Amino acid sequence: MIKIQRNTPAQSGATNKGIQFLNLSHVTAKGVVFTIEKVTTDKPDSYGNPYVVYFSADGQKYSKGYKPTSDALADLVELFGEEEKKWAGKKVLIGKTSDPDDGDRLSYSKA
Repeated sequence: MIKIQRNTPAQSGATNKGIQFLNLSHVTAKGVVFTIEKVTTDKPDSYGNPYVVYFSADGQKYSKGYKPTSDALADLVELFGEEEKKWAGKKVLIGKTSDPDDGDRLSYSKA
């Protein structure tokens, strides 16, 4: 079951950003439909989130996993529930949204 940590990371220099294959250049404003292949737990990042999500799109699997931020993970939990093992096979539309404070960011919705 997913437990989202939103604590401020310890100040130890560089923040570990995890595996970030999925970024704004991979999607359009209309979005791209991805299929969740699996969710694994790996070494926790500096926020305590150990989750890595593996996607496929257009029948091709991405070779690297995506380590979602706390906000992205919360969005995915809202869409698919806290039981990450049940996410496999679910389709998610990932697009871009504009945030007045931070610029563009990824958005998640059911496909």
